[in-house]
Amino acid sequence: MAQVKFYLEKRKDKHTGEIIEKNVPIFLFYSIGNGQRLQHYTGLRTAKAKWDDKKMQIRGNSLEARDVNEELQRQRYLVEDAHRRARANDVLVSIPFFKDVLSGQDVNMGKSRKEFIEASAAYVKELELTRKPNTIKAVRSSLKHFVDFTAEIKLPLTFEGINMDFYNRFLDWCFNTRGYHNNHTGKLIKDLKAFMGWATDNGHNTNMDFRKKSFKRMGEDTEIIFLKYAELMRLYALKIPSESQRHTRDVFCFGCFTGLRFSDIKNLRPENVHDDMLIYRVVKTGENNMVPLNQYSKEILERNVGGEYCLPVISQQKTNDYLKELLKSAKFDRKVQITHFKGAKRISESHPLHDVVTFHVSKKTFMTNFLAKGGSLHTAMAITGNKSFKTAKRYFQVVDSLKQEEMKRVFG
Repeated sequence: MAQVKFYLEKRKDKHTGEIIEKNVPIFLFYSIGNGQRLQHYTGLRTAKAKWDDKKMQIRGNSLEARDVNEELQRQRYLVEDAHRRARANDVLVSIPFFKDVLSGQDVNMGKSRKEFIEASAAYVKELELTRKPNTIKAVRSSLKHFVDFTAEIKLPLTFEGINMDFYNRFLDWCFNTRGYHNNHTGKLIKDLKAFMGWATDNGHNTNMDFRKKSFKRMGEDTEIIFLKYAELMRLYALKIPSESQRHTRDVFCFGCFTGLRFSDIKNLRPENVHDDMLIYRVVKTGENNMVPLNQYSKEILERNVGGEYCLPVISQQKTNDYLKELLKSAKFDRKVQITHFKGAKRISESHPLHDVVTFHVSKKTFMTNFLAKGGSLHTAMAITGNKSFKTAKRYFQVVDSLKQEEMKRVFG
């Protein structure tokens, strides 16, 4: 265990620029471990000429020297004794812990530190107070990946073990064992860092490796897959004998004409429709939103009127399955190139549109066609609730490519 040290603060006079040598603050220094260092003003001062750097106290036997040196020894004892007792009781120490000790506050020596799995359960339980169920489900799934990873490679899962070697081995496991791409792997790292930050703040972790710049989440810009306007209108006018596929087409096209998320369309009720406007509360963010209806979205609502909800929405997984079947039977065969990264490794594949379509394509279809028809990016963002300008402006690149295609088609 490290020893407490004392030193005089080195501060320059703001007028003369010289080091102050009279009435200098005395600071306590203590190396806690794992990169944490306590620096604490003792509340004491002295002249530099009276200070013994080697013994870390005031020279001589004057009344001032005795009083100051006794107080320094008292503070030394408080810190070192608290650290010994914390170790004996398996209590995780931190800078706030020692600040409380030195300020005279009671510290709970009966609270044992929690390791990764036990602490993660407490973390998720705390999140349940403020986060939505889908967020909780995603975080729980992310943290389980680290349990699975350490179980497969037979590595103890402890806070101390989450270092750069752990990080690199986890990336290798994600890319080469699980076949994950950068975006999914980056999401797992992001959730781990958030949990580690919580564990540090709550006295369960002192390992700061997760805050290193090299311990980073990675990501990638995925392709914007969408239906061109002509494809959208062909799908909208398609004669479909199957009721389940017809409902799926209506729900999907409604998303293409409004930019609404699946969860918002699913929860849309007749009372959310006010003449030519949808007024509703966004499920994901809880914010209020207003979306104008156009002739196509109004027609979809009118031909599905009569139920408790505006549209006959089934599960998202079933919707995606029916959507793929529908576009395949309708021969939406345009080739789409998909590029992913595993670390720095680039993987490009081409697929027919019907193989890669999901409901999320509806929002991208709305954004792309809205901009291509002359709508503003700010209006599109307001309608869809997209707050990231960096993400939204990527649609301009798609729109530019559409303009080039149209120019070639018209003029050759």
